[in-house]
Amino acid sequence: MNNLAIQWIVLAVCALGAFVRLPGVLHGRGRVVFTALVLLTIAVALSLDAIYLAVDALMGGVNLANLLIRFFLYAVFLLIGVRMAAAFDSAGARRMIAGPFGIAVLIITISATVYFFLASELQGSSTGLRDFGSQDTVLQYAAVGRLYPAYVAACLVVPGFRAAFDRGSRPLHRVASGLLACGFAIVVAYGVLRLMPIELHQWDIILPFLAILLTVLGLCLIWLSHIVSRRSHRQANKLA
Repeated sequence: MNNLAIQWIVLAVCALGAFVRLPGVLHGRGRVVFTALVLLTIAVALSLDAIYLAVDALMGGVNLANLLIRFFLYAVFLLIGVRMAAAFDSAGARRMIAGPFGIAVLIITISATVYFFLASELQGSSTGLRDFGSQDTVLQYAAVGRLYPAYVAACLVVPGFRAAFDRGSRPLHRVASGLLACGFAIVVAYGVLRLMPIELHQWDIILPFLAILLTVLGLCLIWLSHIVSRRSHRQANKLA
């Protein structure tokens, strides 16, 4: 399977994940995760050449679309991070993500992202800034862009696996937690690997998109688990 096929499959899964949550959102449920999935869908769509080049052309052809991807991903990880910390019943993870230290990490990441973007020469649209990879500031911009997602993911790996092995939880919830924990672990591993002087080749696409796929599937299973739980409670109340 080539890289383009992987990107399109993940885009379809993200869009489907947002779509299936729409009825709940209309009834006031799951707005945080829905918002995160919509932003993630847009970010994944902008990773595709045809969409990126068209959108960036409308924004002046100076790769503002890439900066938009970064900001959307930061928002996605903040929203999912806070929500999953609650789902995993981890007050510690929530403090690390939404507390003073976590907010400081986010502010520093955003500031550094903007600085390195403005310090780079980026005339002419280039998906993933591939045409500007020789610039040191672009390399620093890319490295900083992986910092916040890896930080949030690292806060959630242990709580996620702990929830996956909690025998008191519903089976669907445990499977969902396991998928999410694996997705977060891949985000952390990818961030570490990109700091090493090694060539990832095709894994440079496979790892981040696999992490997205596992995360979205996990979020969908958590949603399904809640649906099943609510129906079970309604049936139990009727029988009572």
